Amino acid sequence: MGGDPASPAEFVALDQGINARAALLIQAAARKVLPRLEPVGCSVDDRGFKCDFSLKEGEWPTEAEGEALGREAVSMELSGASIRYSGESEDEVLQLLEHTATYEVNGVKAFLEPGAKVEDGRKVKAVKILNISAHNPTAEMRFVRIIGVAFDSDEGLRKYLTWLSEAEKRDHRVLGQKLDLFSFHEEVGPGLVIYHPKGQVIREELIALIREVNKRLGYEEVYTPHVFRSTLWKISGHYRLYRDKMVLAKIEGEEYGIKPMNCPGHILIYKSKSRSYRDLPIKLSEFGTVYRWEKRGELYGLLRVRGFTQDDGHAFLREDQVKDEIKAILKEIMYVLSLFGFKDEEIRVYLSTRPEEYIGTEEMWDKATEALRSAIEELGMRYEVKEGEGAFYGPKIDVHFRDSLGRWWQCSTIQVDFALPERFGLEYVESDGSKKRPVMIHRAILGSVERFMAIIIEEFAGKLPTWLSPTQAVVIPVKTAAREYAEEVARKLSEEGFRAVADLGDETPSKKIRRAYDEGVPYILLVGPREAAEGSVTVRGRGNVQVKNVPLGKFIEALRDEVSSRSLKQAAIEALKPS
Repeated sequence: MGGDPASPAEFVALDQGINARAALLIQAAARKVLPRLEPVGCSVDDRGFKCDFSLKEGEWPTEAEGEALGREAVSMELSGASIRYSGESEDEVLQLLEHTATYEVNGVKAFLEPGAKVEDGRKVKAVKILNISAHNPTAEMRFVRIIGVAFDSDEGLRKYLTWLSEAEKRDHRVLGQKLDLFSFHEEVGPGLVIYHPKGQVIREELIALIREVNKRLGYEEVYTPHVFRSTLWKISGHYRLYRDKMVLAKIEGEEYGIKPMNCPGHILIYKSKSRSYRDLPIKLSEFGTVYRWEKRGELYGLLRVRGFTQDDGHAFLREDQVKDEIKAILKEIMYVLSLFGFKDEEIRVYLSTRPEEYIGTEEMWDKATEALRSAIEELGMRYEVKEGEGAFYGPKIDVHFRDSLGRWWQCSTIQVDFALPERFGLEYVESDGSKKRPVMIHRAILGSVERFMAIIIEEFAGKLPTWLSPTQAVVIPVKTAAREYAEEVARKLSEEGFRAVADLGDETPSKKIRRAYDEGVPYILLVGPREAAEGSVTVRGRGNVQVKNVPLGKFIEALRDEVSSRSLKQAAIEALKPS
């Protein structure tokens, strides 16, 4: 596992069909339990259901009323609730909230987002209301939002609540605020993150890691604009496939779109001059910020945002170069994941093959799929095949990893693309003078920097490895007479390239130590008159491990080794312990 010792709480996946059914029952139950609430529909995802209501009159619903609402929903189900789909609503409010699928539950109208699958075969037997809050889709609208989960057994709910208790301790949204890493603001807009100085440190360290990977892989970093004419998005196909998630605007009579992907910009770099077979492979990388207008109800901290940065890379290759490139990328993916403790049984590799609808020829698909398959097998990796689950433009490899809470995440991907080289007419001149299409590989290792950051904050419960910690050491004087020395120690550490500060406030040393622990600082250096006289420090690490009388130069050397190796453990204090 990557973080603290794994929780004994077993991960419990939520059934979206059961939760969709519960969401409809909740709306009908509100007529009896909370008649002052008027349903305006629900959305469902892998975290449960979110139901919105307009408050017609009276007080905001209480926690006790929320619990009563859940009990009534289960009671209705056990009494034989009738649920029937009755079409799509054209109500403007429901359209704004994207809750237009209309149902009748025991004769009461209830609403869901279109496409939500309602479970019919099993019954809702347990409901837990987790939160009652305000939801403001516009400045003029304010709804009551009731968030909950549902199961087809009491045992399922019990296991989920045990797991949730552990997950809440690691919630990146809470830790992000506590550790002063990032924030979201209604004035900016939902799903748009603002990084604070400490959060930006983590972000830049992750980017620096991938820059090193890119250098080893031979990718050259580029920059492309955030906005392109819609003409480009029409050529690439994004205008048709992603238009509902794109931000479009007409300026001076022309339509522009904020980029949801970086690929077209890299393609234009390739196309900017003629290419020979000798030029290939051409590999371009970009830490490009893209924008995809996800549904408001689906936004969730850094895990689901509307603006995020990808560690994007695109390689333009000859067919004979594809397998070696895939192998090189896979090796680096495994290396990067290992830095966070993910390896062996915590990683799964999936190969997705040709779907029923695809572009290109069967021969092209067979060659690309075989290159992906051979690369995995030659590296000795176990993998599973997802038949027919490739993208319409080509086969792909996805790498999944499991965190300390038992959740599986997919961030790394390698995709072979036939569509964009064809759409943009990409060519290179072969040795015999003929013109050929290059093969295009899309690859990401972290995927979304925001999403990966959220995952590792939760994986390590906010106590990040030293190399990634915003503050790597805090120097605390235990006596007033040692204040100057504390400043000197912090300055020397900073000059050596470490992120160190001296805590010179008026609180007691014990309060300062407690604060440093709470802020996840890996190393606390205690100094007094004796340390000042000797040029030493007392080093305290996590878990109250302490080593006294450590020469400052020796600590700097040990810390440098730990940070440069990107160690998961506190290797410095282990090296400093008396033998």
